[in-house]
Amino acid sequence: MRYFLNFDTSLLPSERADVLICGSGIGGLTTAIVLRELGLSPALLTRGIGNTYYSQGGIAGAVHPADSPYVHFLDTIRAGRFLNDEKATEILVNDGVMRIADLERWGVGFDREGDTYSTTTEGGHSFPRVLKVKDYTGREIYTKLLQRVEELKIPIIHGELQEVVGDQSVQGALYHQEGSLRFVRARAVVLATGGAASMFRHTSNPSKVRGDGIGIAFRSGAVIKNPEFVQFHPTVLKGTNLLISEAVRGEGAHLVDDSGERFVDELQPRDVVARAIFNVLKHGRDVFLDLRPLIGRGINLGERFPTILSFLTEKGIDPAREPVPVVPAAHYYIGGIEVDISGRTSVEGLYAVGECTCTGVHGANRLASNSLLEGVVFGYRTAYRLYLDIKFLRESRADFKNYRECSSKLPFGFEELKAVMWENVGLEREEEGLLKARHTLTEWLLHAERAEPSVENRQLFDLLLVALATVEGALFRKESRGVHYRSDYPYEREVFRRDTAINPGDILG
Repeated sequence: MRYFLNFDTSLLPSERADVLICGSGIGGLTTAIVLRELGLSPALLTRGIGNTYYSQGGIAGAVHPADSPYVHFLDTIRAGRFLNDEKATEILVNDGVMRIADLERWGVGFDREGDTYSTTTEGGHSFPRVLKVKDYTGREIYTKLLQRVEELKIPIIHGELQEVVGDQSVQGALYHQEGSLRFVRARAVVLATGGAASMFRHTSNPSKVRGDGIGIAFRSGAVIKNPEFVQFHPTVLKGTNLLISEAVRGEGAHLVDDSGERFVDELQPRDVVARAIFNVLKHGRDVFLDLRPLIGRGINLGERFPTILSFLTEKGIDPAREPVPVVPAAHYYIGGIEVDISGRTSVEGLYAVGECTCTGVHGANRLASNSLLEGVVFGYRTAYRLYLDIKFLRESRADFKNYRECSSKLPFGFEELKAVMWENVGLEREEEGLLKARHTLTEWLLHAERAEPSVENRQLFDLLLVALATVEGALFRKESRGVHYRSDYPYEREVFRRDTAINPGDILG
């Protein structure tokens, strides 16, 4: 299954670490910090800033005395359409309060009103439990955690992950750096590479978050769980990938059609709101987000939403005078690498945290602002599990060879893949379109297997694997549940209240 390993790793420049963490979002940074505080020697491999940095809304947590983790649990289960792993969800909401304290210990300064947190409400929450830093919460968390990493002198390697290396267990990883290939030998590898929502034409994800880390894990033998569940954010500025936070609707902004009429309760879960917008758009109408009600409530847009106001102004839009044109866009990949409650995959020595995983806490639809919480909660747990497991994981001295010849050119690229996924596997799905996508992606995968082993071709190959797994999951789930909507099966069916598991053999043979 290692289609791109066509060299002898003994000939490559190499480094060593107890644990190599691939990715520098909240999950990866948390894992690295806790491992170092526990006395181990982790290293971080990163290709640059990812989704955590761009997260605007906040992080959910039952920190207020009038709230409770149990109510947060109930909101999460309801939003997930009762497909959530209840044990993992209990851990999320209970440990989450403690992990928010850790974020503050590491320097994150959440908004306050006097001595209390300034929290807000977002879709699906029955209590204003979302902690924030204006509208750049993710940037604040990323910056402070990165500072902590630097204080702890954790090595940061800048490069493109190419391959998780090992035979019966993981013993390191290959990465590209400035045109050369390098090898990190480690006793364990943690994937924190982000989700795969970028495989759709309309997406809120930055270009560097491609989802190929999930494909790398798949090629290494890991199972992909619930890949059919992709969350589409309701409000992305039309013609861009600039997301307008759910917190704007939480503060009172209205969704209106081109006649100025409201058509949906803005605080319903994201899947409901996104499909309501899609239904207006597919009838040839336009949809707008009207922020003027916030001004009527005395909210200063420049103080509460400085980032959003800044990019709207750059695009020539004055939200104080006119509504903002919006469309839904692929935002969050709910499915991913199957892990247990301690980040372990089905491959020995391979762990995973963050959006690239499926812990089960989101069920069929992620509750707003639970993603940052998931990253810090399960990053913390994964670090502690690794602290115990590392004593049983041995650094290998083996070298790996595979002289597979690959030379053909690809007749397609990322843009063609995004078009196929948007048109056939988007907000609304049906059998004919899914079968069409399966046929196309299978043909492309055969081409990509024989392609030149460049960084871009490898990433495309791995994203094709994730895309095909997503299609297979969508074909299997003959019902509509949460973010997965089948127009030919528009209702939930009791028999499908279970998880989907895609094994490497199902696709790779």
